[in-house]
Amino acid sequence: MKTSNFTSKSKKGFTLIEVSIFLAITGLLLVGVLGGTYSNIARQRYNDSVRSFAEFFRQIYAEVISPETLGAGNSNESAIYGKVIVFGLESPDNDDSRDQDNTIYTATLVGDVEIPTVSSGFISELGAVHARLFCGSTTDEDESTTTLGTYVPLWGAKIHNTEAKPFRGTLIISRSPTSGTVHTAFTTEQFNIKDHCAPDNQSASSIFAQAIQETPQIFSTSEDVDFCLQSENSNIIRDVRIGADGRNTSAVNIVPDDPEESKCQR
Repeated sequence: MKTSNFTSKSKKGFTLIEVSIFLAITGLLLVGVLGGTYSNIARQRYNDSVRSFAEFFRQIYAEVISPETLGAGNSNESAIYGKVIVFGLESPDNDDSRDQDNTIYTATLVGDVEIPTVSSGFISELGAVHARLFCGSTTDEDESTTTLGTYVPLWGAKIHNTEAKPFRGTLIISRSPTSGTVHTAFTTEQFNIKDHCAPDNQSASSIFAQAIQETPQIFSTSEDVDFCLQSENSNIIRDVRIGADGRNTSAVNIVPDDPEESKCQR
């Protein structure tokens, strides 16, 4: 019987270099997938913050159009006219926005019940009815009654002006005492309703009323107001614009991400 001879071949495994290359390629693919997923999540969160910010203003317009939804402020001596929104109260004195606190403060705007007989402009009308902030009243049954509210943009988005500095100022969205038409005015002045608008502290209301009476020219109704929202984790910036002398929710627009349309610096 003839025995057949054959050469046994040893089985070869992967070399260390081959394993290293495989792991490196797998790692790069994994980083790419996770990086893309993280980027998509961050962008979605940012888009949510922009939409929420725009909706915040639309809600205020809706409330001013139907002032009964604003709650406290109506009485025999006063009527609700609108809302005052203050930005940048806790921003640092320098222009470094890294520590910027984006909390936005709101309060109800009230004025005398008696309607002016002569109209000489929206701000003048507010002066005629002695427009002031409703910061609560110690004569109410509930002495803690206040209309002070807050809003913070979602996901750490920062609010800048068109010069890439922290946004500061005061926005008035109010009905005209004579016609009932909603108007919008803006000033770079800040009224500290955060610390000085409470039932036992009416100083912010007094300062605001004095400004309306004595320096109405600081309140502008003739220019758009652009809020530049910057993503916390990237350089994405979108422009949320309130049209000059906005009358309703359609005054609030998310400007297309186009250098020719957006006023926000990149």
